[in-house]
Amino acid sequence: MFTSDKTIKWVENLADQECLILSGEKSSLDLCNAKEEVMNNETSFFVRSLFYYFEYLTRLFNARVDDTFLRLKIVAQGENFNTFTISRNRINLRVVGAQPGAIHLQCIREDSGEMGINSVVFSGLIEARFETFHEVKWYFLDSMILPEQVARHYLTEFLQVSRSNHTH
Repeated sequence: MFTSDKTIKWVENLADQECLILSGEKSSLDLCNAKEEVMNNETSFFVRSLFYYFEYLTRLFNARVDDTFLRLKIVAQGENFNTFTISRNRINLRVVGAQPGAIHLQCIREDSGEMGINSVVFSGLIEARFETFHEVKWYFLDSMILPEQVARHYLTEFLQVSRSNHTH
């Protein structure tokens, strides 16, 4: 039998609370505390899944293009992969697990002019919800989504806006 990480964390949290109740430090179970820990873990897991899909799709894409102007670069910030960026031609797609249950995606064009003001090309927000029996599901514009779908969609959007005017 296989038990998911979120179920293990959920039960561990309940066990810790039971010990606190027994020692008199708590009066009852706090399911919000367990929910918050699950949401933290789910957010980290979803961002990490997004990173792995984007990384894989970036490698596939780069293997099929010869011109360096077409190539994509992906960089993860931090050990937890809670933030990563895909870059090409002074355009960056940044994915950030900013808070539990919310993942922000923002595409930014770096301005090379004197003002140095970057402009947002597009952005999106993916939000988590607790469903029946405390299952966490992820939503984009009220539609349930999976990491692979998000990676495909945003990679396509990013490719369209990051094309260079470079010609041979």
